[in-house]
Amino acid sequence: MAGFNTETVTVVRPPALDQFGDPVPGTSTEHDVGGCLFAPGSSDEGGVGTNQVVTDGAVYGPVGMDVQHSDRIRIRGALYEVVGNPQRWGTFGTVAAVRLYNG
Repeated sequence: MAGFNTETVTVVRPPALDQFGDPVPGTSTEHDVGGCLFAPGSSDEGGVGTNQVVTDGAVYGPVGMDVQHSDRIRIRGALYEVVGNPQRWGTFGTVAAVRLYNG
């Protein structure tokens, strides 16, 4: 991603997953990943009777980026959830779809 204005994001990993693959309570670990690009996506208001805004985006990270489907990623101060499995593009890097819930 040379030539682009990259940024550092923080991957927040839960301590463990339950039998359904959901994070269990406990102390998470964090690690920074430099050389990333963030592409904000569309936002949508929650369903009828809710006060929630959902915003999608994508993080384009370096080759070998340590991110998993159960992680969260802190981007520009906001904590996004990783949606689905990150895509590993060999020598081109890693793409993680992310989602932010407000409200």
